[in-house]
Amino acid sequence: MAGFTFENPAVQSYAFYSGVLALKTLGMALLTGRIRFRKKVFANEEDAKLRKSVVKYDDPDVERVRRAHLNDLENIPAFWLVGGLYLTTAPDAALAVNLFRVYTVGRILHTIVYAIKPLPQPARGISFGIPYLITVYMGLKVVLHYASALSYAFYSGVLALKTLGVAILTGRTRYRKKVFANEEDTKSTKGIVKLDDPDVERVRRAHLNDLENIPAFWLIGGLYLTTAPDTALAVNLFRAYTVGRILHTIVYAVKPLPQPARGISFGIPYLIMIYMGVKVVLFYASAL
Repeated sequence: MAGFTFENPAVQSYAFYSGVLALKTLGMALLTGRIRFRKKVFANEEDAKLRKSVVKYDDPDVERVRRAHLNDLENIPAFWLVGGLYLTTAPDAALAVNLFRVYTVGRILHTIVYAIKPLPQPARGISFGIPYLITVYMGLKVVLHYASALSYAFYSGVLALKTLGVAILTGRTRYRKKVFANEEDTKSTKGIVKLDDPDVERVRRAHLNDLENIPAFWLIGGLYLTTAPDTALAVNLFRAYTVGRILHTIVYAVKPLPQPARGISFGIPYLIMIYMGVKVVLFYASAL
């Protein structure tokens, strides 16, 4: 892993900005709670009884903050993975530091103009787009660097780019149908606010399914490599997992097919994850 030493200023920068982004993401939960308590609207009956409030699932202010939080969860874990792998490609230290810095500032500004002080577009689009392009750039660098090895790093980079791509697919569907989740998006497009469009929600469910599964692969796949697995088996598991997840998005959100197409494309990667996870747990069980 070329250049990955904590004497490297780029590695130190990555650690710093990753910590900032983690704290920023955790802070979104507090912001959501603050809005709920201020407006006295909760999602659970026990919370409402304690505060003499109401259960309400569609408060616009709460939902705006929750969408901003979800946007963090859709993007920041990919940065952690891709940024770390990018450092192993021996990038120019000054460039890497500036990429990490700009990414972090962009994500903070995105939360401000989305959830704290909503501003008209293109404020949110710019604060989302620049960090997004930085992640795509680093992801491409990782994929190209490790393409000859077809390794964990290569397939992790492919999966990161694929997950980021589903966000673009969501946006494309919204603009095609002119249905949006935020009032400021409708002003320049002559669209409407609609939170239950079936085509948009299908793509969002596919995206959420990625978020429920792919970060776990990044963790478990990396830990699985520390158990000294057979190299050919590990590569084939990573390959099958990646192909399965790509097919899952295709048959779910791009070209929906009848079952069991989606079940198979979900199930095989899922079982691969279970297998690797069990191997990791058994290997390290003596360390309890």
